[in-house]
Amino acid sequence: MKMDLVQTQETTFLTAQKDLFKIVQKFINNEKLKKLLFYPVKDALDRKDLTGEETLGLLHKNIRVIPKLQVNEDVQSYIIIGFDGFTTNAKNPEYRDNIITFDVICHFDSWVMENYQLRPYLIMGEIDGMLNKSKLNGIGTVEFISANQLLLSSDLAGFSLTYRVINDV
Repeated sequence: MKMDLVQTQETTFLTAQKDLFKIVQKFINNEKLKKLLFYPVKDALDRKDLTGEETLGLLHKNIRVIPKLQVNEDVQSYIIIGFDGFTTNAKNPEYRDNIITFDVICHFDSWVMENYQLRPYLIMGEIDGMLNKSKLNGIGTVEFISANQLLLSSDLAGFSLTYRVINDV
């Protein structure tokens, strides 16, 4: 069998890339989420909306698509998006089911907000509101599985949200 190494082969792994783009678009269009990530103060939600330049600054800094946490002194809250657990869909073998994780990490100094609300829970609420039971680029729905606590250091902690994408017909 001769294989064409030049032409791109059709694969459903490319759907994850498209899904990632769609998720990031949702995040940068959500003013509340952007304020929670950008302003490390208790009244973050009362601050002005971010400019286009400030929004772009969130990408690869606060909103990370590469699974590496690079702590910056001026950044207090992070979301790391990851795709994992790819499996063949039993009903639709052309598609891959997968897991999407969102690690929500906040500096302890910025956890408590006005009215004793906690920043990681507010961020998780925004993510869940945008994605749970929604469709991305594939034919399946995003379904919440779990949220588990993350303790990273004496300064950083948060939660890891896990969602399943099942491509059912």
